[in-house]
Amino acid sequence: MNIFIKNTIVLAILSTCCYGLVDIEKYLKVCDRNSAEVNDCLTEAVQEGLAALADGIEEIGVPPIDPYRQKDLRIEYKNNQILAKLVAKDIYVEGLKTATVHDARLRADDDRFHLELDLTTPRVNIRGQYLGEGRYNSLQIKAHGHFSTNMTNLVYTWKLDGVPEKNENGTFVRITDFYMRPDVGSMKSHLTNDNPDSRDLTELGNRFTNQNWRLLYRELLPYAQANWNKIGISVANKIFLKITYDQLFPSKS
Repeated sequence: MNIFIKNTIVLAILSTCCYGLVDIEKYLKVCDRNSAEVNDCLTEAVQEGLAALADGIEEIGVPPIDPYRQKDLRIEYKNNQILAKLVAKDIYVEGLKTATVHDARLRADDDRFHLELDLTTPRVNIRGQYLGEGRYNSLQIKAHGHFSTNMTNLVYTWKLDGVPEKNENGTFVRITDFYMRPDVGSMKSHLTNDNPDSRDLTELGNRFTNQNWRLLYRELLPYAQANWNKIGISVANKIFLKITYDQLFPSKS
């Protein structure tokens, strides 16, 4: 699931209308925010941007997005008698460059910014290392090793809300909210465990997780969405607060 936290880096494609002396036409189609065809234009621009940014664009300061590397992630889950803590490191996410952008909806006013993007991705793979511990009543488990998750047929919408702010350098959009709730067609996960004392329980957990992944996904979704919101805002503002509103979304008409 954590893939979607870092998929927001693709929002950089919307910020490349001007970055210093960079010729934006090399990377992305520029769309007039007041044009009647702006949504169609943005749909094409984002689709082209996914391919352009797959390997990153050093000139603009955007890192590779496919695969995307996340340094670490910490999760703590509590539910009645269940307690689980997980620290994941060196997380790699692959599959975003195969996404299809189906629609875009932009509202860019003087006092409000709202953007929605509808996407589907046929397959996403997540892999990395983990250190975890869990407890169920008096049963305690500690494990460490590698993990992988494969998801198929993802359907999701990115929603960004922001407020234009003026300073001595111009008007910039500060993103204040990022929302996403992806639907997943299938999901299969696997954990290895280098701790021989709990290896058998890990295999049992793998089977349980894959048999009940829809239930577990719904249970953990609110935790994931909180992380997506925080990281999505942070990533978007690194771009939106560097480049003026008129450069990101020019008003030509």
